[in-house]
Amino acid sequence: MKKSLFISGLLVAMVACGGGSGDGETPPTSEYMFEITGPADNTARVGESIGLVLIAPESDISEIQWQQISGPNIDFLGANRKVIGFDIPQIGTYDFRVTFKDSDGGSRTTDYTFSATDNEPVYINARLDHEANSQSKMSLVAYDNFPGTITDVQWTQVSGPNATIDATDELIIYFTAPTVTTDQLLEFEVTASDDQGNQDTDSIYILLEQESINSESLFTDGRFADISLADVYAYNKSSIYADDLEYCIYSNSTTEYCNLGRLPFLGTVNASPSIDQVMDRVLVSHDWMGARFRDFLEQVDVSGDIRSLLGSTRAIVISYDIKPSFFWSGTGAIYLDGKYFWATPEERDTLNITPDFRSDFDKDLQIRDPWRIVKDNDYAYYNPELSSREPRTLVDSAAYTSRVLYHELAHSSDFFPPRVWSSAQDSDYPWTYSTLNNPDSTALASNYRLTSQEMYELGEVMFHGATATQTQMDYTPAQVSDFFFPDNATNTYNFSTIREDYAMLAEEYMMSYRFGVQYDQGITGLAPDYIVSTAERGRVGHSRIIPRAEFVIQRILPNVDIVAASASLSAPITLTSGVSWLDSIVSPTSAKQMASKQRLARFTDFEEFRHGEHGLVIRHPNFSK
Repeated sequence: MKKSLFISGLLVAMVACGGGSGDGETPPTSEYMFEITGPADNTARVGESIGLVLIAPESDISEIQWQQISGPNIDFLGANRKVIGFDIPQIGTYDFRVTFKDSDGGSRTTDYTFSATDNEPVYINARLDHEANSQSKMSLVAYDNFPGTITDVQWTQVSGPNATIDATDELIIYFTAPTVTTDQLLEFEVTASDDQGNQDTDSIYILLEQESINSESLFTDGRFADISLADVYAYNKSSIYADDLEYCIYSNSTTEYCNLGRLPFLGTVNASPSIDQVMDRVLVSHDWMGARFRDFLEQVDVSGDIRSLLGSTRAIVISYDIKPSFFWSGTGAIYLDGKYFWATPEERDTLNITPDFRSDFDKDLQIRDPWRIVKDNDYAYYNPELSSREPRTLVDSAAYTSRVLYHELAHSSDFFPPRVWSSAQDSDYPWTYSTLNNPDSTALASNYRLTSQEMYELGEVMFHGATATQTQMDYTPAQVSDFFFPDNATNTYNFSTIREDYAMLAEEYMMSYRFGVQYDQGITGLAPDYIVSTAERGRVGHSRIIPRAEFVIQRILPNVDIVAASASLSAPITLTSGVSWLDSIVSPTSAKQMASKQRLARFTDFEEFRHGEHGLVIRHPNFSK
């Protein structure tokens, strides 16, 4: 059964995939009249995902607010956006209301009603109907509930400006949204069948909004070239920094760097910022991201490390379109993928899961370099498989989220360390200090240099996309193991740049000290077994590596008792060679290990397996990328 409803209008329209009928308050001018068309039955199925879409192609609407008026309760997200998507929980009649202001400032209200039945099973369900800017990176996921084994999946674009679809994962499609000059609706359809003769079809809508990208924007370079940034907003709308955050930190129209007089570092305002002060600097694409980030600060960051490190930033951006996470010295902000913070499958549905752009950089090599973080011989965090629709607790994700924050904030502290926070001037820019004095990672490289030239050259291939030479293509796992393990890096990613060496040392040292976790680093062969050549656990605890890590921690977290912290590190151990990477973890099979096996088998959760989602200093007026 195809779920589809299209409600078109001259200026204001609503769209729902799921069926229904609507009525609303007729605005005082004829240009706002609308009409409704839809399927004959005007119904949705229990269990399916539907979307309600507000379309105003010729009106600059604002202050959007959706609310449910009646029917079985639905907890939907993005109530301030033009599109809301949700699953139908049970049979009933559902009434919604959306209010907004038109381009003239007039208040508008529209009601919408649909009914849900349980007449047909839902075998295929596409999520999530949503809005996006033109030229943005996008992904859509279909979830199956067939009684048999799926034998065929076909995606088709039904309407809207043409998008080039990558459907290599069958149940997931990726594409870059086409350019539009007014709001346009894209409809996609997915049809699947199983080996028992069952077939089902579902449709999903994307509302594309016109987004002008200033050719002089700071965000038109590097991996942001030819794509549009998501619309983000200050989580705390009453923050005195709200307007400056939105312009200075993440906007398609930003054409100038903002000095510290306009937007100061957190640490120059308060060297020990409170949670409220931190939240005043948070930009989000969805409200739930800000709420979950606050939960993390209150319940996981009990040591206060993260709040202290945030003194070296001016803002924290959490958005569905950021991949990978990074720090940018040009803005003095960290940019975080929302995947670190979701707690419910509905929150996860709002995220873009387009693969990390570095995923195939090592495609020509005969080795892989997997790593993981472990505790008590098991994985230190748990990410449910995408298809499971399981929730995730703060306990599940604490180590997952903490490690990326330690890493990105090590980058920001490298460029603007605590010892200089109080000396910043209003006329300074985020990079002023590091330009005049060099980041601390430069001193690390000078005093504690990594020596393997072969690994640095492989780092250019694996982490920056350089073309592998024939010599590199011929390297065996044993050869690369001999390059890596005698040196003083904790992770192969340390060989990406001296900045990443600095951040990896901080991440691994603090995760071991605060959470009691250790990092496994391996060099293996290729799929399907990823046989271990050499692997080691807890390299940061090597006596020859500890001084390198202490050099970093004393500069970014001077209040840490470095003697006690180093004494807490476990001694490194060598893992078993000649077995598969997943079997080398030592522990018996657990839910976490099984989830990891599923991810590795499909190779879709790239950062779980290889070099992680680490920070990139992507652009700086005085530094190359």
